Amino acid sequence: MNFRTMERIDAAGWGSRKKTSAILFIVLTVCMLISGCATTITQTDLLKKMQEHRAPVIVDVRSRGEYDSDHLPGAVHIPFYSIGSGLKELKYAKNEAFVLYCEHGPRAGLAGLSLYLQGYEQVFSLEGHMKLWRANGLPTEKGLH
Repeated sequence: MNFRTMERIDAAGWGSRKKTSAILFIVLTVCMLISGCATTITQTDLLKKMQEHRAPVIVDVRSRGEYDSDHLPGAVHIPFYSIGSGLKELKYAKNEAFVLYCEHGPRAGLAGLSLYLQGYEQVFSLEGHMKLWRANGLPTEKGLH
């Protein structure tokens, strides 16, 4: 393909369509990464399940320092970058239900996407993550769990 062919393609609108398609693809990919292929669970629903002792496995994917500072009661700590191997190491099955959270959402989204690609069946993302949990005055724990 030479320069004149490229000009004709752009003149026909094909170049702009490709650009639009590429931008749309990037936007959708970013949205997928942020959501992590996970369904959202509300803070109210999770708290109720916790109080009824029916909570799914709650996983804090933040750094060790953030986790030690405060975390949801009963949460296990597995950094987002090692979520799959961390769950295997702790002997969790792929068919168990998991709730992932970080401070704002992106790390939990990446962890959720990783679990989805590894075949985990029930992965949920906490609505509002730790920032909203803390802002709502919901219970937290400090230190190692």
